[in-house]
Amino acid sequence: MSKTFTTIAVIVILASMAVSCQKEYIIDQPAIVSAGSATYTVQYAIDGESHTVTLIGEDTWHDFLNHIFALAEEGHVVSFRNVETAASTAAAKEAVTYSTTSKDEAYTWAEKMHKAGYSVTILYDEKENTYTCHAIK
Repeated sequence: MSKTFTTIAVIVILASMAVSCQKEYIIDQPAIVSAGSATYTVQYAIDGESHTVTLIGEDTWHDFLNHIFALAEEGHVVSFRNVETAASTAAAKEAVTYSTTSKDEAYTWAEKMHKAGYSVTILYDEKENTYTCHAIK
C-alpha cells in the first residue's frame, strides 16, 4: 500500500510540473467586440517572432501598447505596425529615431508614428533608463 501511494504521489507531482512548463502565449486575442469602435489590425514581433492581432476599441489598443512597453522594459526587442497602412507605403524608406528617458513621451511618440503608417521598434536600456524608438516607413 505504501509503495502504491508513493508511486501515485510521484506521478501527480510530475504531472503538475509538466503542466507548469507549457508554452505561454505573450498576447492572446481579445474577446471584446463592440460595434462602432476603432479596429486595429497590428502585426507585431517580439524578439523576431512575428504575430498578428486585431484590436477592437481604444482601450484594447492602449492595453496592447502598455504590454509592448512592458516587454521592452523586460529586455525584449519589440516592434509593431498597422497592417492596413503598411500595405500602402512606397518603396522608399524613411527612418526616424527618437530617444527619451520618459516612458510617457516614448509611448506618445510611438503611437503617433504608428498612426502615421510607420513600423515602430522600441528598445529600452535599463542602465541608462532610456527608451530608443525607431520608426520606418
